[in-house]
Amino acid sequence: MEKKGKGESPGESLGELVKEFGDAVSKIFDDPELKKKAKEFGDSAVKSAKLFGQRFKDEEVKSKFRDVGKAARDFGDSVSDHFKEDDETEAEDSGSKKKDDWEKKLDKKMEQFSQKAEEAGKEFGRKAEEAGKKFGKKMEKIGEKIDYHFKKTRGGRIAGYGFSIFWSSVLLVFFNFYNHYIAFYNYENIEGVKHWTSYPFLTSDFDRWLPIITAALIAAIVGNIILIIYDGHFFRKLILIAIDLFSLAATISLLVIFPFNFSAMPGHDLANLLNPIVTVVLILVSVGIGIGIIVRFVKLMVAIAKQA
Repeated sequence: MEKKGKGESPGESLGELVKEFGDAVSKIFDDPELKKKAKEFGDSAVKSAKLFGQRFKDEEVKSKFRDVGKAARDFGDSVSDHFKEDDETEAEDSGSKKKDDWEKKLDKKMEQFSQKAEEAGKEFGRKAEEAGKKFGKKMEKIGEKIDYHFKKTRGGRIAGYGFSIFWSSVLLVFFNFYNHYIAFYNYENIEGVKHWTSYPFLTSDFDRWLPIITAALIAAIVGNIILIIYDGHFFRKLILIAIDLFSLAATISLLVIFPFNFSAMPGHDLANLLNPIVTVVLILVSVGIGIGIIVRFVKLMVAIAKQA
């Protein structure tokens, strides 16, 4: 058997192999006719193989095979993209579902928080109301105890008389010796120096009212001293009515005399505003004292009637 050339194609090699096989067969049987047929078969096989090999070299055939390969590749890519899109769609659906679930859970948590906050607010309001009621009851009891101590017990009433004496004494000294301090004080900057400036608003008519308030204060001091010594039920009511009458006279006289001049104060608007305010306050005080006198007098009459 001859060796194959290096430049032969697979088809040509196959044809040569078939030809050699035919020669070998013809030699074995040593038949001229068989050799001829075998040689023809070998030559035909070589031509067919060469033709088959040449067809593989043809550009059209190569293009067809390339198209087939490209179609196969496109088909593979399409299948891969399909499964990839399915995975992405599934992932997006899963992510969207997770987001929806998270939002629903958040809404549920917020709703639960709102309900708990509302319940806590109601509970706090209820407890605050209960605490307010309890505190109010305690303060009421304390007020009743203080009122009972100062009105029903001898020691409490004496403490009240002592406080009235002290307060009346302070006012008596102040009105008679320090009334010039009754003024409006303003912190001003004058020529680069800051200091307090006083604007007295009492007029000379204050001297007309001073004896009246002095008498009322002395009456209060003397009356309370007497009550410390003796404060029988009927006697105490009479003394308190007398003290209130002096207080009412001093208040009404102050309203009538009205020894005030607010025009010296800085700011005309404030001055114009203070006149009616002071007038209204004095009227209310006079009415309050008058009502107190009437109540005390009625109670005194009722007590006397019960005794009779």
